[in-house]
Amino acid sequence: MKKNIPPFLLLTMLITFANCGKDDSPTPTPTDTPGVINITLPSANAIYTNSSLLKVEGDMTDTDGLATARVEIRNKTSGAVLYQQSNSTGNVSFFRFAFNWTISGITVLTPATVKITAVDKNAKLVFKEVDIQLDN
Repeated sequence: MKKNIPPFLLLTMLITFANCGKDDSPTPTPTDTPGVINITLPSANAIYTNSSLLKVEGDMTDTDGLATARVEIRNKTSGAVLYQQSNSTGNVSFFRFAFNWTISGITVLTPATVKITAVDKNAKLVFKEVDIQLDN
C-alpha cells in the first residue's frame, strides 16, 4: 500500500531541511585592537635648552593599519602649543617616527609635554605622553 504525503507537510519538511545548518545570526565585527606607541626619545623629565635640538623618536604599531603619526609639544602651564607636526604613515602596521624641533622662545624653566598620537585607517586614535623641561 502506497501512502501519499500531503503537499503542505512535504513543503514544511523541505523548508525545515533547507534551513538546517544555516546561521542567520549577524557576522561578528572584528575587534579593533588599539595601537601601541613606544617613545624612545626624549627621556622623561629631561631638560632641553633654547637653540638645542629636541629629537622625538620611537615607533607605533596598529593591526588595522596606521594612517597618521602626530607630535605635539605643549607648555604644561599655559597649554600653549610650542611645536606640532603630522605625517602620513601610508597605511602600514608599523611606523618608526622621528620629529626634530629646534627649541626657541623659552625664557624661563618651562614644564612641557611631548604627545605622540597615532590614528589608524578606521580613525581610531591612541596617544602617549612624556613630560620634559624646557629652559633658557
